[in-house]
Amino acid sequence: MLWKICLKMLLAVLLLVNSSYADEKRGGFVLAFDDGFQNWTAVIAPELARVGGVATGFVNNESIHSGRISFNDLLNLQNSYGWEIGTHTYHHFDSTIFVEFHGMSSWIKNELDASVVELQSHGLRINSLVFPFNKYTKEVAGEVLKQMECYRQSEFYPIAAGKREDGSVPGVEIGVGNYVPLKQLFEWIDMAHEKNQFLFLYGHEVLPDNEFVSGVVASIDGHRLVAKDKIRSLSSLEYLCLAPDNRRELKYARVRVKTIGNNFVDVINGDLSSLSEPGATFVIGPCNAMPLSDFRAMVEYASKKLNFLTVHSAVNAGSKDIRPR
Repeated sequence: MLWKICLKMLLAVLLLVNSSYADEKRGGFVLAFDDGFQNWTAVIAPELARVGGVATGFVNNESIHSGRISFNDLLNLQNSYGWEIGTHTYHHFDSTIFVEFHGMSSWIKNELDASVVELQSHGLRINSLVFPFNKYTKEVAGEVLKQMECYRQSEFYPIAAGKREDGSVPGVEIGVGNYVPLKQLFEWIDMAHEKNQFLFLYGHEVLPDNEFVSGVVASIDGHRLVAKDKIRSLSSLEYLCLAPDNRRELKYARVRVKTIGNNFVDVINGDLSSLSEPGATFVIGPCNAMPLSDFRAMVEYASKKLNFLTVHSAVNAGSKDIRPR
């Protein structure tokens, strides 16, 4: 009888220990944002700071010179919010096309070196790079790794133990154009926690919910989706995308909006009949943006499970146990 009592006590202790361990923050949440937008300082950084989060901003220098973001904004992100700033090259050209027409040495001089030198001259610490459109060759990646710690490879699975042997880290894009349901994001957060690994996600902007519209699908056929109710007008009709079903991840081509009518939306590409069904909820909004409410839900959930890291800190942490001591 005594051994049964002891066994029950041991099981209870093990259950308590395992439960406590499961509740600890394990693994890392590595968020990155591309191009360069004032939205980073106005919205994203304060939202992340609210839950103790940081991110990495990959800026192309033309975004600074065009006024979309400033050197002071980037310094504020780095020095006040704890962000990492990386390079997205100088002009945001497709590196594969640039090298084909102008050569490797010209790309290194005008796109890589020019970007890094200018950013560093304003007090920014540059350790990593993201290729525009995530397009590169093995040769270009090799040149980057002579100066940078890593580069990103856009993938469908965003969890890794750190930098891979080829010098890359993974990344899955979040936004209406590359829609990932919140349920999927939460599952990835749980997986990274369980594996004690890193979840790499990237986006561009986080915008107020009124910049997006959702509704219920009444019928769908080819390039037209008909909604059950009138579709609310949006402030901008430029570069909009459609997520035809908010339960499904869009892994391949973005579904670009052509026209929004009273209760229908026509798209430029994609067979909508294979992407949604009557009764599903659709979302329309800027292709490169995520609704603020979804972003808040994601980072609040992540803050309970994972440690927020920049790309630089994740690469240097590697696969070590990164639970806070």
